[in-house]
Amino acid sequence: MKRPAFFFVFALFTLSLFAQETIPDKQFMLGCTNVGSSEQVTHYINAAGEVWQYRSGNFIYGGVYSNSLVTVGNANFQSADWPGFNFNWLFGEPYWSLGLYKVTNSKQPSKYFYLDARDSFFGSATSQDFYIYFDHTDGEYKKHRPTQPFIQINNGDVIRIWDIFGWDPTTNGLQNYWSNVLVLVNDGNNHPRLIWGPYPNKDFVVSYYKIYKKKGLQNFALYTTTTNAEYIDLQETLLVGPPVANETTAKYKVTAVGYLTETLNETSASNVVEARVAGDPSQKIGHNHNTSIKEFTLDQNYPNPFNPATVISYSVAENSFISLKVYDVLGNEITELVNEVKEPGNYSISFNASALPSGIYFYTVIANGYTLTKKMLLAK
Repeated sequence: MKRPAFFFVFALFTLSLFAQETIPDKQFMLGCTNVGSSEQVTHYINAAGEVWQYRSGNFIYGGVYSNSLVTVGNANFQSADWPGFNFNWLFGEPYWSLGLYKVTNSKQPSKYFYLDARDSFFGSATSQDFYIYFDHTDGEYKKHRPTQPFIQINNGDVIRIWDIFGWDPTTNGLQNYWSNVLVLVNDGNNHPRLIWGPYPNKDFVVSYYKIYKKKGLQNFALYTTTTNAEYIDLQETLLVGPPVANETTAKYKVTAVGYLTETLNETSASNVVEARVAGDPSQKIGHNHNTSIKEFTLDQNYPNPFNPATVISYSVAENSFISLKVYDVLGNEITELVNEVKEPGNYSISFNASALPSGIYFYTVIANGYTLTKKMLLAK
């Protein structure tokens, strides 16, 4: 729905309903219900991806943002003086940047939703307040549209500012918006969840989105299409912590497909996001019990130099306990890629160094008293 011409009058009318409000530029208000009258609850917001700050009349991208506030007792829906976060840039230095935020609380940390505030109109002085509270009994967040009742937010939902108020989003006021629009988060079950916003040209009528994917050493290729502005890749498992054996990197980018004239067009790609994911199990290549392999060998990794993944291959001449480790130049162990008995054959395993700095590394394989070491170069 297009933003109506009478919006400003409506906004003034809405603000007049809350004349008691003590902070005129406070626009996102949070509360909690079904807690003790003096019980304190901490509410958290954490940016996922880039944020945009209002500087010298423009919304400049760059950086991340996180904050918290404490509420005491139950939210008073009859009062306009709710605690909240400030989106309004026209009353001094910014307290919050426009971005995609994960909202959680201290009562039930596993309950959350995402708030997409990437709308330059919402950063203006005429935008309205809205209210969200957490019901501790139900374990649910609930949102309030102007002049409407509170309605439930499902856990993990993306709540978009423009949907709350029923207007079209204004994203072309955000610097380099499309080249920073794509965000990757955990879907709650360790799968990559992609979230993006609308294409910034309002004259471009989007029919659907294309998602391109690159895993490991592969090239980007069309992975799937969707009419939604988010997607969960159930085929991948996210990894956290130090590097592990067989891990690799999955990268994603999106384009919009639609009409600017009568011809179907595909837009430029968004930014690229990536995640550490579980790779394929260690592969044994050309194994044969009657193998003619006569010696224990370690091949040069390929590619080399590499960024961020490379493949290490080795050969085993007889049943052997194999240990394959990676070290930095100081001799510190980075990770152990193999630690098991192998039958005779040729083997290959991927090493992902996305969490490591550029530099020289060494990989060493040990089998039945034999030790072989080679050097590799990570160049980011």
